Amino acid sequence: MPLASRAAPEPADCRTDCPSAQTVQLVEALRRPLPAATGYTEVRFVQMLDEPLVLHGDLTYSSADALGKSVVNPYEETTTIADGQVEIRRPGKPVKRFSLKRAPALAGFLESFSATLAGDAQRLARSYVLSSEGGPDGQWQLRLMPRDAALAKHVTRVTVSGAKTTPLCFEIEEAGGDSSILLVDRLASRPLPAAPQRAELQQLCQHSS
Repeated sequence: MPLASRAAPEPADCRTDCPSAQTVQLVEALRRPLPAATGYTEVRFVQMLDEPLVLHGDLTYSSADALGKSVVNPYEETTTIADGQVEIRRPGKPVKRFSLKRAPALAGFLESFSATLAGDAQRLARSYVLSSEGGPDGQWQLRLMPRDAALAKHVTRVTVSGAKTTPLCFEIEEAGGDSSILLVDRLASRPLPAAPQRAELQQLCQHSS
């Protein structure tokens, strides 16, 4: 069935810029059964640092509002998000707990990551303006632009890249100029240069079929 042959259902509160039929079908094809887990490599580009920060670890996704993220290298840290609360544990350090509302960028990532893996285009479209290129039969990109002004003050765009029905990269651009690229699934173990460049990672994400 051609991607554009089916009408796109409008999210309950989608007033303008509703996703196209192609985008809806792409998102629906990405659904993963729960619980889901994947290794990851995250590269953070922080303006205050001379070189990007490269983290390795595991992600666990157990429900629409629950996510676990463990860093195993270059340090150890476990972040758990559940019921609107965040808990961060590091060996030898006091446990940190705070409301997810205090971390808009983290909340935006949770929403984009969980709704994408749930294949829920309507949920994504409540928080983001969606557009896409390609489809689940090959290489594709899904772009998410925040609808909410408060979130847009922290996150300007999320780009999800993948091949066929597998998400491989989540790129988050922050309003202050920092950004991060999360490599998952088969790209999580891909060897990277000592100081990977953003453009190189974007090419990897876009040409990894």
